[in-house]
Amino acid sequence: MDFFKKMDVKRWASYAGSLLMVASLGFIVRRIFLTHGDVDFSVFYNPVIVMALLGVALLEGAGIIMASFNYRAMVAHVSGIRVKTTLAMVVYTMSNVYKYIPGGVMYVLGRNKIAVDTEDLSHAKVAVATVLEGASIAIAAVTIAIVFSFEHSMYYIRQMENLAVIGVIVLIVIWAAIPIIYRFRHKINAQWRDIKDSSNKLRPSLLLVRLCVAFVLMFLWAFTFLATLMLLGQEMTLGLGITVMGLYMLSWVAGFLTPGAPSGLGVREVVMLMFMGGALNEGILISAMVMHRMLTVIGDLSAYGIALAYAGAKKRLEQEA
Repeated sequence: MDFFKKMDVKRWASYAGSLLMVASLGFIVRRIFLTHGDVDFSVFYNPVIVMALLGVALLEGAGIIMASFNYRAMVAHVSGIRVKTTLAMVVYTMSNVYKYIPGGVMYVLGRNKIAVDTEDLSHAKVAVATVLEGASIAIAAVTIAIVFSFEHSMYYIRQMENLAVIGVIVLIVIWAAIPIIYRFRHKINAQWRDIKDSSNKLRPSLLLVRLCVAFVLMFLWAFTFLATLMLLGQEMTLGLGITVMGLYMLSWVAGFLTPGAPSGLGVREVVMLMFMGGALNEGILISAMVMHRMLTVIGDLSAYGIALAYAGAKKRLEQEA
């Protein structure tokens, strides 16, 4: 364990995740070259489809706005302090954009501005709310992935070539997590004590509501990927659509757990290719992966823009009153 004390584990974990991201992107580029002839770009010249894709982006943005309300409620449950709606929206949507910065630290730290701008609200309470929100999102995503795609996932996991790749990904994630947990064990214990101290305010019924909202959000984001696939020409049945949404959540969890990969870049896509490639048109799948990434970025930026516009409009109304 002395080795973990001496090493810069945050940088090491970031490098490990970045290496996995680069390897994943290389795998994806190779598949694009192999399947580029199957990609139909004519759909992008259809204005109806383009408008529908932009609608998917706005749906992504609406989900982020909804998540900011959910996070504001979580902060209130933990601290007993109701943060201004405009502040919660702006800070949450702004920090959400930070997830594209390698390392993933700013994505979490950015939310501390809520504590800075709210009287009597401590940074510890904001951190506890962030931990609980992350836990609820992870539970929702894993549950949807298991329930919606269990049989399909098990079939592909049994394939030896896929098993080897999955094993490497799992080992990298675990190997990166062990030194981080050891190095920051005191901070983790402190956060756990804060959660226990706040337990008198955290009624199970309130946490259940927040968890239900997390399920709605995860379902919404999985649906946006399914919608992107269908708009790009993928034929879909009800059963296959449910499986695709489950597999998307599986890939989302893999990206979420990988340190150093901005928003799970590369890792999420390679997991989708491994598990969906045999069930879908691979050319359309690759197009959908790239397009959905673009739509997600547009959705994130639009959510931040909407939050700023709403905050500005409300401030002007208050000044005129």
